Amino acid sequence: MKKKAWALLLAASLLAAGCGKDAAADKKTVEVAVSEAASETAEIEAELETGSEPEPEAEPETESETETERETETETETETETETETETETEAVTESGAGEGAAEGVSSIHLENPQIDIAGLSTAQVDWGSGGPKDDLNRPGGCLIDQQKYGHLNAYFLAPLADPTEKVAYLTFDIGYTNDSTVKILDVLKEKGVHGVFFATKGVIEKDETVIRRIIDEGNELGNHSVTHTNMAAKSVDEQRSEIMDTHNAALEKYGYEMHLWRYPEGKFSEQGLAIVNNCNYRSVFWSFAHRDWILDEQPDVGETRQKVIDALHPGAIYLLHGISPTNAAVLGDLIDAGREMGYRFELLQ
Repeated sequence: MKKKAWALLLAASLLAAGCGKDAAADKKTVEVAVSEAASETAEIEAELETGSEPEPEAEPETESETETERETETETETETETETETETETEAVTESGAGEGAAEGVSSIHLENPQIDIAGLSTAQVDWGSGGPKDDLNRPGGCLIDQQKYGHLNAYFLAPLADPTEKVAYLTFDIGYTNDSTVKILDVLKEKGVHGVFFATKGVIEKDETVIRRIIDEGNELGNHSVTHTNMAAKSVDEQRSEIMDTHNAALEKYGYEMHLWRYPEGKFSEQGLAIVNNCNYRSVFWSFAHRDWILDEQPDVGETRQKVIDALHPGAIYLLHGISPTNAAVLGDLIDAGREMGYRFELLQ
């Protein structure tokens, strides 16, 4: 046991020496090794003081076949993401060690998506918009068509529901920068007991620490909205990966938070691009409602917008609202109240 304790201490020291900002995921391994070594060293010291022999170590248990055969063959593209993805919630403070600036109590989700061969997939640009005639559940036809067409690439145009008639809606907010309206939106969500997804660019994640920490600490989801907020379909494969992973790593390093939801800037994507996002262990989240709310000097009328967002409610609705809009901040509480009166629940899209 004494040799094992010294070996563990030596291994822990070597691991700690190799940890840098790019090896944040090893921190938990280091902490566990140090803890084991310290515990066993304490046992040896106690046993030497009493003159007793240490208890023989138990033989390690053989791992079950379920534990040793973790990797599975990639499922067919027609299989749903709930059947082909592994989600593991990881604590993002000391337990995950995913970043020194991690907010206390924060958890994030790690995806391990089956990888998709991008060879042969179309690079043609698609400009997303949730138009088209609505069905008897008030769902836009464009969402239904593209969900069927691209859903196997881990893309949401409508939120997936076990019961397609279930009255559940989801709030998402895009923030290329923040202002007083962003804070007011967070105030409303907190007051109403509702959570939303905030898709932030790398610049916001790095610079607006107060807002980002509040988003995370209050139970909202932080989503990835790229580095440059430009047309992804016009970029190379490597450029698209960099837009995703540079933003991902910024949140991981600064807040210990692992994002897993991606939103395309301008809604411009390609079939190949959706596969690239999937292969970065993300889901692409589009929307089934949006309006022209991002120009501060041309804000839509509050009364008209209030009625518009309420009338748009439908099962699996994904609202895209810009987090800088005073109009959105003004009508958000009314949307939640009216939706609840109609029997809707507002849940967090994860």
